[in-house]
Amino acid sequence: MRARIATLVALAVWLASGAAPAQTPTSDSAQAHFDRGAKLYNLGHFQEAIPDFEKAYELDPSPIFLFNIAQSHRQLGNKERALFFYRRYLEQASHAANREDVERRMKDLQAALQRDAESKSRSPAPPVAAGQVDTPAPNPAFGDQSAAPAVVSAAPSAAGDERQPWALSVRLGPAFASMSGKKVSLPVLFAARLEGTYAFELAAGELAVGLELGDARLPYTRVATMDHPALEGTSGSSSFWGGLASVRYLYGIAPGWKLGGGVGGGVVFWSGLDEGNPFTLEGVAPSGAIALPSLTLSLRAELRLTDALFVALTPELVWSKIPSSAGNAISGVISSVTRFDLAAGVGYAF
Repeated sequence: MRARIATLVALAVWLASGAAPAQTPTSDSAQAHFDRGAKLYNLGHFQEAIPDFEKAYELDPSPIFLFNIAQSHRQLGNKERALFFYRRYLEQASHAANREDVERRMKDLQAALQRDAESKSRSPAPPVAAGQVDTPAPNPAFGDQSAAPAVVSAAPSAAGDERQPWALSVRLGPAFASMSGKKVSLPVLFAARLEGTYAFELAAGELAVGLELGDARLPYTRVATMDHPALEGTSGSSSFWGGLASVRYLYGIAPGWKLGGGVGGGVVFWSGLDEGNPFTLEGVAPSGAIALPSLTLSLRAELRLTDALFVALTPELVWSKIPSSAGNAISGVISSVTRFDLAAGVGYAF
């Protein structure tokens, strides 16, 4: 009779965890501790179940006991202890069929620990009532197993479901520009960016796709022209504005911290080139804003202040090509504009 109960116990554990059938205890003492621990677990007495599982492991070092201990600690909210025993279980059951499930639970626990570190003031989750403990469904292939004690796998941690994939951010900062084809002394620009992104969670890190609208102001001192010699020394202002699509990869390096980089592309318009500007041939004003095909390369350091609020530093290199369609007034003088933006800002995820 005891052998049959042990077999049903092993099968119930297998059905609940997705693993291969667990090795049953080889001694009556280990079996007794296992039976008592499983009953206590199924009644929701997780703390009381742990000593029996530990004693069963001392008498019969089967890896499934380590899994049962980890499950008990996870139900109690002891995330670090649960992680410890999950690791020991996988070390001793290197070919466990439920490895993927256990690794997912470990990832959920690690994410929850990180979130706890980010917000120490967060109130603890309410205790789990005994009636909320998951129990295995009967399997017709093995008869009604409702009477067989089993340590079961609970639902995945809620930490994995609390992602906020959408984010809006604003960045401001200085920009430093240079032009190829003509030596022009350029002042420091002021750049502003508004960005929206959507993040996809990967096995390691996240991939975010986004769209940003930007503007960088370039003041200049006018030069005299044949028709307007009085423009010499007066002030003017041009602007690089437009939209860019981007793809960025970020990886968590510490609680709350992410580091990564990205690439992007789009169109930047150069407007405000009035008569007497120092960038065109003989200071001639173009007929309108000049569309510049542009590419970007960026780095990013991001710090989460709360679940939703974050700050970011994004050094970005923007390269813009002067198209031949701009006419000799520009393309014959300047072939491209390179800009380095050092922008910092704040964002909100939702």
